[in-house]
Amino acid sequence: MLPNYDMDALILAAGKGTRMGNIDKPKCLLDIGGITMIDYQINCFKNIGINQIFVVTGYNSEMIREHVTEQVTYIQNNDYASTNNLYSLWVANEVMNDDFVCVYGDLFFDKQILQNCVNDDNNVCLVLERKIRNETMKARIANNYVTEVNKLIPMELANGNFIGIAKFKKQIIPFLFKEISKLINDGNYNSYYTDAIESMIKNGFKINYVETNNLSWLDIDEKHEFEEAKKIYQKITETDS
Repeated sequence: MLPNYDMDALILAAGKGTRMGNIDKPKCLLDIGGITMIDYQINCFKNIGINQIFVVTGYNSEMIREHVTEQVTYIQNNDYASTNNLYSLWVANEVMNDDFVCVYGDLFFDKQILQNCVNDDNNVCLVLERKIRNETMKARIANNYVTEVNKLIPMELANGNFIGIAKFKKQIIPFLFKEISKLINDGNYNSYYTDAIESMIKNGFKINYVETNNLSWLDIDEKHEFEEAKKIYQKITETDS
């Protein structure tokens, strides 16, 4: 019998995906081998016992609503074209009242990565990969906690990459949205929600992390990554069968 976590899931799927070329659908509806990205993510959540799922939509949102057959709750980011994931997380602030795990809608990952993040008992937990990739959301670590997370960290100073999965416990949520609110009020609509996490760090909050431990994941921004995701999905499917 699957555990039933007292935890919600939030999928950020509002963006258009401009680097993918002329696609006429949200990236989360791309087929990675008989299943779309969003269906794969929803299945992962349900398979580990998370059943309350929220999806922030924006670009061609009606296509997502028509496609998804599982019971999910939709939140609309009407300003998706001029904002980033900080704002997409903000539009969900009124419904994120319990522990929740947040994932990027264009992120493909091994289910065990999600499980490891959910199992962490800290107030905030980010998933990091230790291999450093340029032009990604890099992170610095000191004394077993994340001390910085942004794209401007020099490669030689980075200790890992934030892959796009984060868990927040109920008691920390007011502080998270307080920092997001400050950033938005200052006009930072096109920022990443990791900016709010950095603000929390500066205010003394401890940010924990778990590692991918060489498990597969892929942030699909370009066409060649989409093709790679198909290969990884096939490999994971063969392993699970």
